[in-house]
Amino acid sequence: MSGLAVMHLKYPSLLQFDRDCVKKPDKLRNLKSLYRVGQVPCDTYLREMLDPIETRYFRKFFTRLFAFVQRSGRLRQFEYFDEGYLAPIDGTGHFSSGKIDCPECCVKKPGSKNPQYYHQLLACCLVKPGKKEVLPLMPEPIIQQVDASKNDCEKTALKRLLSNISREHPHLKLVLNFDDLYSDGPTIKLVKSHGYSFIMVAKDTSHTSLYESVDELDKADKVKRYQFTDEKGHKHWFRFVNNVSINKSHKKTLVNYLEYVETDPKGKKYVNTWITDIQLTQENVAKVMRGGRAKWKIENETFNTLITQGYHLEHNYGHGKQHLATNLACLTFSAFLIDQIEQLACKFFQQALEAKKSKKALWHAIRGLFDWFTIENWEDVFAAITEGRSASLKHLVVDTT
Repeated sequence: MSGLAVMHLKYPSLLQFDRDCVKKPDKLRNLKSLYRVGQVPCDTYLREMLDPIETRYFRKFFTRLFAFVQRSGRLRQFEYFDEGYLAPIDGTGHFSSGKIDCPECCVKKPGSKNPQYYHQLLACCLVKPGKKEVLPLMPEPIIQQVDASKNDCEKTALKRLLSNISREHPHLKLVLNFDDLYSDGPTIKLVKSHGYSFIMVAKDTSHTSLYESVDELDKADKVKRYQFTDEKGHKHWFRFVNNVSINKSHKKTLVNYLEYVETDPKGKKYVNTWITDIQLTQENVAKVMRGGRAKWKIENETFNTLITQGYHLEHNYGHGKQHLATNLACLTFSAFLIDQIEQLACKFFQQALEAKKSKKALWHAIRGLFDWFTIENWEDVFAAITEGRSASLKHLVVDTT
């Protein structure tokens, strides 16, 4: 919980957390009331405690938080497809070094004079087009596997990720959203084996056979087209066909093909192509297109947020000798999930965010109150930010030490 407090309060380093909190009674009172921390470890001891913990134990953070969203009925806010909740999947790096390594590090250029050690995560988030909040599930570490002869990779990690999701959320229906890396026969079979649907980017450079098949069907007048212009003057053009073999090696793996071009009033174009198992019709191609484009939400509203908006995902809090680097990254994702749930469900958080106008300003205000006042609960924190300090002095006591 001390590690979670570091990430949730957006501390830039464990050393700064140590300097601010260890052996300071007022800060300890705040940590106890806000995070149920009874004793604050120093930065060195915190690393030593977190390092040997197997990362799988952090799964409870995510499953319990997700269960709250389900029980509260707020998961329904993410409903988009009848086939399931839209869930983009993508990988991101969180550690890279030419000198520091551990047994879990993957290695670029092994055996060379300049090897590069790195850690990555494969993340999955529930999203909805037009909705700001995202709900990350427990990310899957991309790390050196025991007795493996080569580096772990996104596709291998995907097998573990889907297995874990289906075990922990057996009744959760998903429409998984992938980039072009995953749009192949084996991955489609893997996704379908877990009972999930999919939308995958399919570039012409990696799907020559698929594009040729669609063109042949088009010549036979079996490919449909649809277009319209919206109220903002954007032109939307679709070409689609159902039940096409993804390639010659997997002729029995049939997909539905959707090609899309958007042209804005200035003539700028956006072009993309997807394959999906959702049956395409003129009535739903625009909806499937928006679902496919929502893939950017895991890159922008998840990874970019974790890197640029105070969470310091790529910052090296400590590497350790066993699992520390991955555990700290999972704590960062946990803090992000808590904030997303608060933004989704907590009126006090929402009011405070509206008052501060930006996430970074809100984090700064929370840290300021944490540093200068003794605090009984989170409601007081958000009330102080929303109402102003003078209106909140009845709730908080100035720390004069």
